[in-house]
Amino acid sequence: MSDFNPLSIFYIASEMFGSWFWPLVVVALVLLYGVVSGFRRLRRRGLSAGGPLFGALVVGLIATVLAAWWVPSSTEASISALGGVIDYVMVIAMALAIGLGVFALVFSVMARKRANSQIKA
Repeated sequence: MSDFNPLSIFYIASEMFGSWFWPLVVVALVLLYGVVSGFRRLRRRGLSAGGPLFGALVVGLIATVLAAWWVPSSTEASISALGGVIDYVMVIAMALAIGLGVFALVFSVMARKRANSQIKA
């Protein structure tokens, strides 16, 4: 394991996702930009991020729970096909990734709507 470094993770991920790797990287960067710009826009106008943050957390949690059931069926496997701990860890990790993406999208939209609709009094 002395060769395990960020470059190794990059090659493992690019091998695992194949042709979907770079589009997923672009989507992740766009979502990250949306969250950061949403926070900046709210702070610039003196508004709290509490409302958009809470709404995005609720929707992201629901998406994570739904994705936990969807991920095994997307591979045409049943829950009973999950045999080892690593199977469950991967299902949870994939569900969390989907939930995090939904959270970022919802927060970006809600923060922009709130910042655009309310002007600091």
